[in-house]
Amino acid sequence: MSGNVILPVLFGIIVIGFAQISFAEELESATFIAVNEEKFEQPQSRHSYQQVVIFGYIEDYSRGSQITFIIIAPDESQIEMATYAARNGEIYTPIHITDDSQIGIHQLILKYQDEEIASTLFEILENQ
Repeated sequence: MSGNVILPVLFGIIVIGFAQISFAEELESATFIAVNEEKFEQPQSRHSYQQVVIFGYIEDYSRGSQITFIIIAPDESQIEMATYAARNGEIYTPIHITDDSQIGIHQLILKYQDEEIASTLFEILENQ
C-alpha cells in the first residue's frame, strides 16, 4: 500500500518542481522597469543629491537599440532621457534628485521602439 502512495507523491513533487522552474524563468524574461526605492527625500542643499537607480529588463532587446525613459513630474512636466540597455536587455541607469526636484509622485515610463512597454512610480518627499 505504501508503494502505491509513494510513486504518485514523487510524481506530483516532480511536476510541481518543473512548474516552479518554468514560472521563474518566465518571470526573469518579462519586461519590467523599477527604481531602487519608492520614496526619496529631497536634498536641502544645492550641493547634494539623492541617487535614484533605474533598473529593469527588456525582453527581446536588440543590441544597440535606443531606449527612452520619460519622467512625468507632479505638475505633468516631462523629462526624456535616451540611453541603451546591456546586450542581454538589462537596464541600469542612475539619475539624481536635487534640491529643485519637484515634491510628489513621479511616473517613470520605459519606451522602446516607439512603444511604452513598462512604467513605475516613485515619490520625492519634502525634507523634514
